[in-house]
This record gives sequence, structure tokens and C-alpha cells, in this order.
Amino acid sequence: MKGPTTYLQVREALDSDVRPNLKIHGGDVEVVQVTEDGCVQLEFEGACRGCALQSVTFAVGVRQRLLEVPGVSEVTMKGVKVSSFALDRISQFYKGYSFQMNKPRGILVAQNPTAEVVADKG
Repeated sequence: MKGPTTYLQVREALDSDVRPNLKIHGGDVEVVQVTEDGCVQLEFEGACRGCALQSVTFAVGVRQRLLEVPGVSEVTMKGVKVSSFALDRISQFYKGYSFQMNKPRGILVAQNPTAEVVADKG
């Protein structure tokens, strides 16, 4: 397991930035393991387990955020199969975006320095 600091930073990022968005749809995510080389293995819980969009949620809403955590080198999700090519393309497309829940309005907001995209929660 990577140092306790990396593990705690992963948990903090999940608690503050990822879980609130998943819980809106009845889902959640749990840390299975953080390895010595910084690989984080996760598992979806609740409604996320059977969701048809779990690969998108993983690639855009979970993986991108956790790769920002110091010491994290890779993020995988049990049961989600996405090629490294697809993950790289998704990362490039959404580079610079920040996904946050606008709680009073109940919508997911994706922002980057040059544009703002708003999508109703589904």
C-alpha cells in the first residue's frame, strides 16, 4: 500500500468531489487497494454497479479526479473495462474541466477556463 498520506488524499478526494455526485443517483464507490506504485483500485457500489454509464462515470468523474492526487499513478475500477486508448482520448477531451455538483439547482456543472457546459441530472 502506498503511504498513508496518499490513501488519505484519495479518500478525501472521493468524499469531497466524487461521492456527492454518485449518491444523487443512489451509487457510491469504495477503495479496494492503493498499491506501492500508486495504483488505486476501486469498486462501484449501489446503483452504479448496474448502471449502463459506469464506464463514462469512471473515466470522467472518478479517474480524472484521482489522477490529480499526488502519488496516484493509475486508477482502475472493478468490473469496468475501458481501453487505455479510450481513457487517453477521454482525458484529452476533458482536460481542464472541473465537474462539480451545483447543489441548490441539482445539476452537474462541467467548467473549463474557456467554456461552461451544464447538464441536467439524469
